[in-house]
Amino acid sequence: MLRLVVPVLVGLVFLAVIAGWLWYTTWLVRSAIDELAHRRRLLAGVDPLQVTAKKSLASAEAAHDSARSALSMTVEAWYELRESRAVGTAFVERFPRIEARAARDPDFLDVLEDADALLTEGRPAGSDSIDELLGQAARMDELNLQLRQLVHQYDAAGRRGFGRFFL
Repeated sequence: MLRLVVPVLVGLVFLAVIAGWLWYTTWLVRSAIDELAHRRRLLAGVDPLQVTAKKSLASAEAAHDSARSALSMTVEAWYELRESRAVGTAFVERFPRIEARAARDPDFLDVLEDADALLTEGRPAGSDSIDELLGQAARMDELNLQLRQLVHQYDAAGRRGFGRFFL
């Protein structure tokens, strides 16, 4: 009986080794094929991570361009109002008082100077530019908001009644 058990055990061990080798070879070939497919997707530019990175860069560039456009329009509008003395606008009567307050306020002048400096800077370039683009876009939005708030604050300073609180 012992003579039959030993060859059966050796045969089972041999079958287990062959099955393990086949499993390992199959896994190795499958991972090589997956790696080649991944490289092909990378070279074609259709890998999900690449597509996501491209979309996030495009989104950051769009946000940066939008913020730059809004800040540029606000600064240009201020300079046009100063140049035309607000003739033909709703500010024509109130603008001299608004301009006088703005000219005396160092905060307004600093914000206007920062906005001009930021508009003259170019778009940051490089592979790590998404963070820089979003940082600049946030800074432009902040300056735009500050400029608009200060102008509305100067305009509302001369008003009386409830109107100055709701504008």
